[in-house]
Amino acid sequence: MGSITHYLSSLHTPQIGPAGLFGILALVIILLGALSLGRTRSLISLLSIYVAFTLQAVFPFFQQLHSDLPAYDLPTVRVFLFLALYAIVFAVLNQSVLLGRFNLSDAAPFSVVLIGVIQLGLMVSIILNLAPSFYNIDQKIPVSVLPYIGTQRALFWWSILPLVMVLFGNHSRRNR
Repeated sequence: MGSITHYLSSLHTPQIGPAGLFGILALVIILLGALSLGRTRSLISLLSIYVAFTLQAVFPFFQQLHSDLPAYDLPTVRVFLFLALYAIVFAVLNQSVLLGRFNLSDAAPFSVVLIGVIQLGLMVSIILNLAPSFYNIDQKIPVSVLPYIGTQRALFWWSILPLVMVLFGNHSRRNR
């Protein structure tokens, strides 16, 4: 009994810095989001991000919208529009025939978490590319993480990643 107590007392409590806390928070958000949405709705949410980003990119009324909301700068208006479009598109697609088409009932829990990671990465990358200082989000993310989510190149890779995941996901299901 004395050796166990001696061993336990020799262990050190790990020190978690801001980057570690950010990682833990992101992981909890991903897990809660993916598990609450479920497998199929996670994929619909991912598709909604693509559609909302595309609609935001071709939206022709930014100047008029910006003049109606003078308290916000144009990049912030772009982010608000993107988030509003995401919510609308997700609601529409969630009630559409696609809900039955995107059935991931045989997906492993790991793939659901992976979809959640990709959703969060893509969403944050889009926001950082539309408005880098949106509510000081760039200051809340560790500097070591910013190159992986806050650049145009990172946005490109986050946009390609879901396609690769779906491609390999379908390939592995066909081979069973």
